Amino acid sequence: MELGHPGLVQKLVARLEREGPLSFAAFMEAVLYDPDFGYYMTAGPRIGREGDYYTSLDVHPIFAELVGRQVAQAAEAIAPSGEFTIVEMGAGKGLLAKHLLTAYRRDNPDFLARLRYLLVERSPVMVETQKQRLRELRDAGLSVAWVPDLDAIPADSITGVFLSNELVDAFPVHRVVKRPLGLREIFVGWDGSRFVEIEAPPCSSALEAYFARLGISLEAGQEAEVNLAALEWMRLVGARLRRGLVVTIDYGHAAADLLAPARKTGTLLGYYRHTVSDSPYVRVGQQDLTAHVDFTSLALAGQDVGLEVTGFTNQLHFLIGLGIESAFAGLDPESPQVAAMRELLRPDGMGTTYKVLVQHKGMLAPQLDGLRSRPYFKDALMRLPSPHDPLHSGEQRVPREGQGEGHNAQNPHPNPLPDRERENISVVP
Repeated sequence: MELGHPGLVQKLVARLEREGPLSFAAFMEAVLYDPDFGYYMTAGPRIGREGDYYTSLDVHPIFAELVGRQVAQAAEAIAPSGEFTIVEMGAGKGLLAKHLLTAYRRDNPDFLARLRYLLVERSPVMVETQKQRLRELRDAGLSVAWVPDLDAIPADSITGVFLSNELVDAFPVHRVVKRPLGLREIFVGWDGSRFVEIEAPPCSSALEAYFARLGISLEAGQEAEVNLAALEWMRLVGARLRRGLVVTIDYGHAAADLLAPARKTGTLLGYYRHTVSDSPYVRVGQQDLTAHVDFTSLALAGQDVGLEVTGFTNQLHFLIGLGIESAFAGLDPESPQVAAMRELLRPDGMGTTYKVLVQHKGMLAPQLDGLRSRPYFKDALMRLPSPHDPLHSGEQRVPREGQGEGHNAQNPHPNPLPDRERENISVVP
């Protein structure tokens, strides 16, 4: 098996020889985002059936249209008049923006007239792809713009909605393992011919603080990923929102399920041409690396900057609440259109693998159609303490069997694969 892109391997080896072992987060940052050779920074098919994985946006435009319907409904509570901003972070091929704005152009021109659409994208290659896809809409006079990062958006400046779809799972993660003497971090080294793993004390006290805040302790020998970058990202997002919502769609779990003993080796996986790899040390720069999202920690990080949880659901219930059933009316049940929409709702696939976290700031919690039907108990994210209350690590609320999410150890991914995790839900049209 090849190590990966020769230029990236050479660059990583030189850095390891110069600096010594790297945290896995630093390794993953280079593999995915190195400006010269990183997976997301270079040209080539990445997303879609022609690439390495696909997302809900590749399956059917109805997904983006219903997300847009939810945003438009929320806008009536956030700001019924005046400028309204949608900030999409990590827009990939630009499909969400294209399908959402096209639907507004057709069905909701009054809202579109006051809408500003801002894309946050660090990859120059992706920016060009997005600009090509949105050229017709921009030529028609729609307000669409790009910034390279959240730092380009002033604090407390956005009235509207921050959107992301499958962004957080691609943030670099630290990897840890519990040993008899305590938590150890997994670093990456070089033995002269291949990348190797090295266990050492954690590089930052933030790793142990992460588990302490959740009130969760790993079992001996259990591995896990810690996405510190996601927590900082959520704080940056919340600080820039004056009034409105943050909608985060991704695959993952509440912390009690994500860090359950059944997930002995964590959730980190590689994807290359729709095949799964459990080694991040092959095809570096040529395969996607991903880890499931801890929605509990995202919610807690948001609470630090004034974001309160509006609701937490899965994609199946989110889309049904927004009326996806009506899209099936009059269609041949055996048609490709129906098959694609069913794919979005599969109880043994995308429908339950993907979760939707909605948070609000500067307003009371709005009533949202996408949150009308919730498959989880209210404590599915575990107890979220008041911003004014001390955190008590012993007060975690772990869902019992039949509550919250299941403790299935399968590793779902955007590319629907057999034997995915299952929940006791059967409402596909």
